[in-house]
Amino acid sequence: MPHRREVKAAAPPLKLDPFQEEAIAALLAGHNVLVAAPTGTGKTLIAEKLLAQILAKGRGAVYTSPIKALSNQKFRDFGQLFGRERVGLITGDLSINENAGLLVMTTEIFRNWCFANPEALEDTTHVIFDEMHYLDDPDRGTAWEESIIFAPPHIKILGLSATVPNVKEIATWMAEVRGEPVRVIEEHCRAVPLEIAWISPGGEVLDESGAREEIEERMEVRRWRQRRWDGGMLAAGREFE
Repeated sequence: MPHRREVKAAAPPLKLDPFQEEAIAALLAGHNVLVAAPTGTGKTLIAEKLLAQILAKGRGAVYTSPIKALSNQKFRDFGQLFGRERVGLITGDLSINENAGLLVMTTEIFRNWCFANPEALEDTTHVIFDEMHYLDDPDRGTAWEESIIFAPPHIKILGLSATVPNVKEIATWMAEVRGEPVRVIEEHCRAVPLEIAWISPGGEVLDESGAREEIEERMEVRRWRQRRWDGGMLAAGREFE
């Protein structure tokens, strides 16, 4: 009997959440978009849908990340998704396939290109800023600011950010420096519920009431030790009077 190879059915397409659909529609309509959503809610999927459209049209895009390790990871992920020949990586250490349609780099590298190599961005339609809440970082936020300010005018921006309280303020500033509106799309529901717990020095996992009790007990022990110390110092002082 001939061997029959089992054929697996293709996985059904992912159903997009409303905020993802809204963001993708705004991007494809030519808007700048700032997405603020908790970790794990699918912000990267928005970028992937946009990049698929850009590459299908033979145009270019830049994906920036805050650190080289994340750039390396995205380079591998996008290579598997879009084909390795269509993805390049530019870091301070190496340059791979720098003429690819999709270039992955750190935000600092993109900022440097805006100043020193803007002609390399002539065919770039979008820049995607991952972890855009770094804009508020006192040490590195300048790279994000200068990248947004000095990116060539024809480039549209997609910012992916964790939930931050001043997202609308950031969008207003972006609109002022870019000279065109920025759509803000927020998602507050977490795909995975966030639970807060505390771990005692002994390794015990505590809920809020247990943590308060643990802290109060330790504070009481500290106060008792301080009283004994103060009493001992007072007694020692009297001996020398």
